[in-house]
Amino acid sequence: MPELLFSVIIPTRDRRKTLEQSLSAFAAQTMPIDRWEMIVVDDASVDDTVDFLRRDPPLPLRILRASGDGPARARNLGIAAARAQRILLMGDDMIPAPDLLEAHRQAGGASEEAVQGRIEWDPESEITEIMRFMAPEGPQFYFRGLQDGDRIPFSRIYGANFSAPRDFFLQEPFDERFRFACMEDTEMAWRWRQRGWSFQYAERARCFHRHHYSRLEHLLERQKRAGSEARTCVRIHPKLVFPLFLLPAIQCLRSLLKAPIHLQRENRWWLRCRLAYLAGYSAFSRTN
Repeated sequence: MPELLFSVIIPTRDRRKTLEQSLSAFAAQTMPIDRWEMIVVDDASVDDTVDFLRRDPPLPLRILRASGDGPARARNLGIAAARAQRILLMGDDMIPAPDLLEAHRQAGGASEEAVQGRIEWDPESEITEIMRFMAPEGPQFYFRGLQDGDRIPFSRIYGANFSAPRDFFLQEPFDERFRFACMEDTEMAWRWRQRGWSFQYAERARCFHRHHYSRLEHLLERQKRAGSEARTCVRIHPKLVFPLFLLPAIQCLRSLLKAPIHLQRENRWWLRCRLAYLAGYSAFSRTN
């Protein structure tokens, strides 16, 4: 039997429809199915996700059950069960391009290096103005200025469309104190960087985010949570106070000094996102 090149791990909770679409796209990968495995970790779904996975999955897979403690723990469970020497993390609302696995293999499969692929909005879904602002050059996913093969900082790691040697994850796993899909990837990537492990950007390794946002308020709530979880990062790693608090605060102050009423709409949105982030950070500080 050929050696497995990848273990693909998808944590999921109550997203049966998009999960099915993601798995169907993985079934059409150019890399033969006997060279990789799919592990889905259900994090205490209450919809029909588990029934679907057991009854009619579009490709062979292994199903693990988690207890609803969040994606950090769910990913760690999947990684512990993986059989390949390289892990690819995906989200349950991410649709892979047909050559995604092959692109990750070419970028980093033979090296001791982590690879972050590109994430864009799904072109088959309605893309609102807010979504165009959020990614791929905005506050949710930011790929501006990157070229294929660039070495990238820990802050550009997103925990989805992300591959690395399994040993990296075993030595420095996700911190399970992070209960949401927010900052747990940044915190882990920081520890990896302290170990001297590097990150490469792979332009060709593309997946498409199938998630709808229609109002800025949806993003602002996410930014508040990011700020709160950033404070957790700083509590664990005080050296992160500059990139995760002082730098956003400086950027926010500069925007305020420019008279926000005269800023272009996108710049006003950036300012509101930074203010929401700092509010989340401050709220955490007052309660801890």
